[in-house]
Amino acid sequence: MMRYWILALHILLFAYTGAAQDISISGEAPGVVKVGERFRLVYKADAKVRAPHIELPGEFTVLSGPGISQSTSMQWINGKQSTSFNLSFTYIVVVEKEGKYTIPPATISKSGTTVKSNSLTIEVLGGNSAAQTQQKKQNRQTQTQSGGKDFFVRVLLNRNNIYRGEHVVATLKLYTKLNLAGFEDIKFPAFNGFFNQEIETPSQISLQSENINGEIYQTGIIKKYLLFPQRSGDITIEPFEIKAVIRERVRSADPFDDFFGGRYKKYTVNDKSPEKTLTVKPLPIGKPATFYGAVGNYKLETSIDKTKLKANESLSLKIKIIGEGNLRLIQTPIIEFPGDFEVYDPKVNQSIRTGESGATGYINYEYLLIPRHAGTFKLDPIQFTFFNPSTGKYKTLTGQSFSIEVEKGDADESGAVVSNFNRQDITNIGSDIRYIKTSNIRLIQKGQFFYGSSRFWLIYILGIGLIIILIIIRRKKLKENANQMLMRTKKANKVSRKRLKEASKNLKAGNHSGMYESILKAIWGYLADKLTIDAASLTRDSVGEVLSESNVSSETIDDLIKLIDECEFARYAPSAAQADSKTIYYNASEIINKLEKILK
Repeated sequence: MMRYWILALHILLFAYTGAAQDISISGEAPGVVKVGERFRLVYKADAKVRAPHIELPGEFTVLSGPGISQSTSMQWINGKQSTSFNLSFTYIVVVEKEGKYTIPPATISKSGTTVKSNSLTIEVLGGNSAAQTQQKKQNRQTQTQSGGKDFFVRVLLNRNNIYRGEHVVATLKLYTKLNLAGFEDIKFPAFNGFFNQEIETPSQISLQSENINGEIYQTGIIKKYLLFPQRSGDITIEPFEIKAVIRERVRSADPFDDFFGGRYKKYTVNDKSPEKTLTVKPLPIGKPATFYGAVGNYKLETSIDKTKLKANESLSLKIKIIGEGNLRLIQTPIIEFPGDFEVYDPKVNQSIRTGESGATGYINYEYLLIPRHAGTFKLDPIQFTFFNPSTGKYKTLTGQSFSIEVEKGDADESGAVVSNFNRQDITNIGSDIRYIKTSNIRLIQKGQFFYGSSRFWLIYILGIGLIIILIIIRRKKLKENANQMLMRTKKANKVSRKRLKEASKNLKAGNHSGMYESILKAIWGYLADKLTIDAASLTRDSVGEVLSESNVSSETIDDLIKLIDECEFARYAPSAAQADSKTIYYNASEIINKLEKILK
């Protein structure tokens, strides 16, 4: 008996909730239709009401309706029950005259309350004659053909005139009047002269009706890219080509064919977009020394974890660059530290999101500093300069200055500061004089003294020679450390190997897109470091000239360019790549080995 009371209580609560909730109604209709084309006019209410009162323009004719359908859903979330109710009224409408019409809001009434829907705007275009439609069908008898005006693709740019390093959004879009069944082949632009990043778009293409020069097309976005030009001047974007499968119904003289669904014919159409030219303005002259290639709008934050410590203890300096722009192309800032500090290469951490507004996020550089002597030291304010395209000017940001008090450490500080190129583990670089032993010493008399013997002079000469060699090596190391360009060249192969190892991990994990991206970073980073060239100035076209001047054979250059093209192509069309992932990985490793032997 108790179960029936509980059920009745639930029904009463449900009815009360439905009566108490606010009533709303909304209208839906296509934005563009043709003269004589049937379309659906739908009004949806969230409560049980009578059919809405609608006032259509005189050119509109209601063929049927309203068709009524309803749905109710219930769900429990965190022990709470929620319900939703939907009541739809569908009208089949046709318009006999072209023009742009506005349907006034529909109204519904319940319990003395009147609610209005949104108004709707519909554009009606002139339709094709039956003879034109039949002629188009007759023209589609071949298996593969040009889409003509019924199917075409375009590359759309949101801007046509930008600064070097400023971003532009490239949208690959298709337009069709045909019944699209799928794609057979897609060839994306190589985007030579650009650093490109794909903007995430839905995997399923959603077609929308759009008015193009008085014609209704179904349009869909294939891909979107964020492009950063790497050189100034006019840069041409290569055509975007697509081959699509069209499914078309074939009328039959046999009425039973139409009764059982009819017969369909499939054929392919293709189209290639026109080339697009983007004008890229060079950055203004007079770049400050603290400009590291940043274009956009940024903020600078600096901090240290301590201002008081002992000698040979470590402290952390953090530099954070936040903003919007070409974040991935910014070079590591060059900072001058006191000579008494041991400085290690910064740990770089970044979080960058890519969207139509550009690349936004931050880059965080963390330096490990070890003062070797006691004293008070000052870290000068860190400066970072960026170019703001909206103002057309450079702007320099200045961080905080820090005063650091270093007390004498437990260990002796008499040892000199040694700059270790390989940055191995920290070791004690000084030791104190040992105490003179005061206990009884047992002396053993020998027949001859060590001083003046042949062994003494041999060890003496070898010791002097060893000291001279160590001094030469130390001076060479100090000179190399002072020459940052030489250091960058020497570390090029090591850095590229590290990135290739990351590509190998992606390959084993099945992340092919990540593998191709790591290989490209390894190649471009190696070339920029080895040739001491700004990475932003390296392009597919210019790399051949630079390597040719460095006596690299044309065969090796061709292999390198072919590898770059394969990686770029495989990142966006892996199913159409001509070489498999393992082959591309091994080719990359072999080419870097060849270049390392040539570019000493």
